[in-house]
Amino acid sequence: MSTKMLLATLVGGVVSFFLGWLVFGILLDPYYKSHMVNYEGLMRNMETGEVRMVGIALAQFCFAGLLAYIFDRWANIRNFAQGFMGGFIVMGLAYAGFNIFMWSTMNLGPYIMYAVDIVANAIFGGVIGGVIGWMLGRGKSA
Repeated sequence: MSTKMLLATLVGGVVSFFLGWLVFGILLDPYYKSHMVNYEGLMRNMETGEVRMVGIALAQFCFAGLLAYIFDRWANIRNFAQGFMGGFIVMGLAYAGFNIFMWSTMNLGPYIMYAVDIVANAIFGGVIGGVIGWMLGRGKSA
């Protein structure tokens, strides 16, 4: 792993953590709560400190590392626009697979909730991918 890829992963992970808190923890939280079937004990309680923030942060760094690796080693993505498209596609497909599997095997909510989650995560992945692509292209000579 290059220093540039590690830095892109770090910045992408930090942006992902805080942007995820805004998008999924604040903006979309009421939507998910109103559409998800509530099973006692399924969700950890944020107010009581049951949510494992370290785990959430580690997950964001894993996603950022995945995108940084793909962009740097295979796709040669070096700007925000290319990164946005790469992140949109990679994370959109990853979350589509995950959500379709969940919809097929669990009774957590209506199909529209899964569709919203796919679109939200694809756009979210695009923004994070854009940041990572921008970071990978920094310092590149014209």
